[in-house]
Amino acid sequence: MLKFIYKNEKKELLKKLEYYGITELPFLLSISGKEKIRGYSGTLSTDEIITLNQEIGIELLGVYLFHVHDEGVRLSFDAVQLLKNQLTKNIIEVSEKQAAEFMKGNDILLFKDEEKELKDSNETKGFKVIKCGNDFLGTGKYIEGRIANYMPKERRTR
Repeated sequence: MLKFIYKNEKKELLKKLEYYGITELPFLLSISGKEKIRGYSGTLSTDEIITLNQEIGIELLGVYLFHVHDEGVRLSFDAVQLLKNQLTKNIIEVSEKQAAEFMKGNDILLFKDEEKELKDSNETKGFKVIKCGNDFLGTGKYIEGRIANYMPKERRTR
């Protein structure tokens, strides 16, 4: 069943997304599955989508943006790409070697210098956006000196 997220709920989600520096979601939001948020930016109005849903049944709408967990919000690969201009917080810069490992689906072990830099920041644990140079690679979860990889299998390199 298609469930839309309206103004007040959207404000609450934006508060959670401030963790990454995101202040605007230019999408019609819906929930699919367990707390998976999808965004739609097409030309159909909410009323038109509801009518279509009643007539043919719509299971999913738009692109998967993020998942709300107890420990925070994990951005999808697509959300990182769509919202990269807003991302200003909780970004971890990695080397090209680490980026190659991340893109293969492997966890990243952080070097001591990078680990020290993380310990000096306000928020050391939790979900992070992974970046190499100007490229945003996706998200991972910082856990005791490593980044657990959340790269979807279909997006991994060989």
